[in-house]
Amino acid sequence: MTSETPGTRAEPRCPTCDIVGIEHFVTRESVEVSKSRDPWFVVVHCDQCGHVYNVLAKHVFTQATTPHFVISKDNT
Repeated sequence: MTSETPGTRAEPRCPTCDIVGIEHFVTRESVEVSKSRDPWFVVVHCDQCGHVYNVLAKHVFTQATTPHFVISKDNT
């Protein structure tokens, strides 16, 4: 175990408003939802000024793939 003294931890800083602290990073789910009511994405932003850090996909469209087998007609 390590002991930390106040002010020694690295804390993120908002590049727009210069507020410091991970507690100011908040998320908001998109209004758009999938058929199963899951949000399509999540926006990570500053709770003070609204600066957007990232947009994360939550709902991903996938296609069912079937294996393609090629059977040779040559019986040699």
